Amino acid sequence: MQNQAKSLEQAELTALKTAYEQAVYEVYYRQETIRIKIGEYCPALDFLLTQENYFSWALITAANPYSQLLSESENQQRHQLIIKHVTEAKLLFLFGVGRDQTGIWTPEQSLLVLGIERSKAIALGQKFAQNAIVYGELKQPVELQWL
Repeated sequence: MQNQAKSLEQAELTALKTAYEQAVYEVYYRQETIRIKIGEYCPALDFLLTQENYFSWALITAANPYSQLLSESENQQRHQLIIKHVTEAKLLFLFGVGRDQTGIWTPEQSLLVLGIERSKAIALGQKFAQNAIVYGELKQPVELQWL
């Protein structure tokens, strides 16, 4: 029985990882929508990093901690908290969203934080109880960073 439960957990984790890897991530910059795909290079983000003189970025949400669905109002409150936290840390950010390709999930409001180091991005994701964040560096493919 214990092996059955363990394999079920593994199957759920695999499905979750696949969903995160295949999700659609978008960032809004001026009148442009920048599409981000895990494992792919994103020239538009490299251009933005170069313009702002940064080397790295992270896309982080505060919604649905540990993939547990919350109400829209709870997720909005969490989104305001992450905005406050990033603003108080004097980090430059853009608004974005993460959603699944099929449109089954409610899109999750996110922040693209420019110039954040990987370790600080991980800490921020952990602070807001996330399973993973999207992370990138100049001229490198986009990564899904598990926490």
